[in-house]
Amino acid sequence: MQKIHASPGAYERRAGWRGWMAAISMGMLVLILSLVLDGCGGGEVAGVGSGGSGTASGTVSGFGSVIVDGVEYADTRASVQRPDGAGALQSSAVKLGQRVRLVYDSNNNAQSIEVLSQLVGPVTALPDNNGWMQVLGQWVRVVNNTSDPTRSTPTVLDGCSGVAAIASGDTMEVFGSWVWDGSKSATVLVATRMERLAAAPALVQLGGVVQGLSGSSFRLNASNGTLVQASSVPTDLADGAVVQVWATQSAWAAASSSVALQATLVLRSETRAADLATGQALRLGGLASQFDASARTLVVQGMTVQLAAGLVVDEAALARGEFVSLQVQRVGDKLVASSVEVRSGSAPNDDLGGKTLLIGNTSGINWNASNVQFSLRGVQVQATAAVIDTSCKSVALTTPISVRVEGGVQTPGQPVTATRVQCSPAT
Repeated sequence: MQKIHASPGAYERRAGWRGWMAAISMGMLVLILSLVLDGCGGGEVAGVGSGGSGTASGTVSGFGSVIVDGVEYADTRASVQRPDGAGALQSSAVKLGQRVRLVYDSNNNAQSIEVLSQLVGPVTALPDNNGWMQVLGQWVRVVNNTSDPTRSTPTVLDGCSGVAAIASGDTMEVFGSWVWDGSKSATVLVATRMERLAAAPALVQLGGVVQGLSGSSFRLNASNGTLVQASSVPTDLADGAVVQVWATQSAWAAASSSVALQATLVLRSETRAADLATGQALRLGGLASQFDASARTLVVQGMTVQLAAGLVVDEAALARGEFVSLQVQRVGDKLVASSVEVRSGSAPNDDLGGKTLLIGNTSGINWNASNVQFSLRGVQVQATAAVIDTSCKSVALTTPISVRVEGGVQTPGQPVTATRVQCSPAT
């Protein structure tokens, strides 16, 4: 299995960067899309592919094509979709900080991308000084700075100038990693992206980890968590699975600690062993949770992963719940990791999407200003003169150029702060 190195400067060496013009078989694309549609419509995980393809589940960390946890995938022919509350797939857009699942071929060409929001609904408890808040009654933690002990990057906050601007009742769409938190006695969502929506949707969307499954009812994220009742649930649903749950606004308003939330749809949200062909690759990124040193298992986004025999890992980092990137395969009925990397590891393997990389064409920017603010690939960027390369400063305002930005979000609600900006002829 290929081991992925996600160091700064390594992006160009990846197949996704060099192979972005590689042809993708239209027949394979149709096959993948049919798998996606069949999977989501029936409550299954979409698109696992075959014939040398693999899947990746992680967080969007930049754009050249699309970069997930530091690995770049050519997306020129990929469908981008998300499930709705009726079980259909709707066209969507990929944004920084979203959690996605994609199917890729042997040349790192993305064939389909599914956007996986975790919560969509009103803020029910405002953020405290430590970033703890609630959306739809579910615990969410906003990562406020770059020194988070999990090595998570600060939460991308869109539609708000900062955490203090979040108001009770605001409709938020939240992406992130589900992890068990002992202080809350619940599974919580560590947010990678939060976007304030202009209007409340007809359906709210809850999410999290299934507990106490009984027939077609279960609780979310805690033994006393939100009680969900559905007319049907996926036949393979089990305790510990991560789900997406849709319900009407009126059903949400009527639910209480003793009255179940009547769901219109329940979908299993993440990959399980049975979704993969034997030996098929899964690139899995997220926060480590519930590490068991004796059993050599950990949970990432509701998926229990067995560490391969003899695999040397940073057990302290896993126990701390740090961000990890796993290379996983199906072995029998288990997911087995043949490689585990952590962001606190030694260079060159300490990035894993911790830094933002943006590559795109633009023009009309005065690169000689002392402080430059611009938009690239739909992401707001700010750069001081000290980080702007001379390759940019001699370019005329009207000349289209290709710009490469390295940097990261420092504080939720603020633009990406560039640490390096380079320019070259437009491609």
